[in-house]
Amino acid sequence: MVVALIASSLLLTSCAAGGQAPTRNIKQVTDGVDKDAGALKLRNVVVVATASGAGTLVSYLVNQGNDPDQLAGITINGQKAELTTAAPLSKNKAMIFEGEAANAKAKVVTLGAVAGDRVPVVFYFANAGKVELDVLVVENTGIYSSIL
Repeated sequence: MVVALIASSLLLTSCAAGGQAPTRNIKQVTDGVDKDAGALKLRNVVVVATASGAGTLVSYLVNQGNDPDQLAGITINGQKAELTTAAPLSKNKAMIFEGEAANAKAKVVTLGAVAGDRVPVVFYFANAGKVELDVLVVENTGIYSSIL
């Protein structure tokens, strides 16, 4: 009887999901979305909804490959973003959207979404092609209060 009780208590307290449980492997630690497209790494991608109804991309991109690539365009919620950058994506040279070290900007005049929504953001690269993300829209407050 005691052996049966101990054996059953061990079975009831174990985790059947194991070390590769989906909840154990969650990597998103910020509001931003991350995605790898071969050697290109897209990190912390969010869209800031401004008071005027515009949407501004906040993100950084890094090319970890030896072959340079070029960002050809971005769409945010189905609209072509005004893109300001001509820099190629060379090996380990980050393209930063917004912030003190920014060297790029992408913005849509009318976002068509509010904070808390998720919108499609598509990056178009000369070599890597199309990279699609489902991105969170955040408010223009707190750490994003300086975003125009």
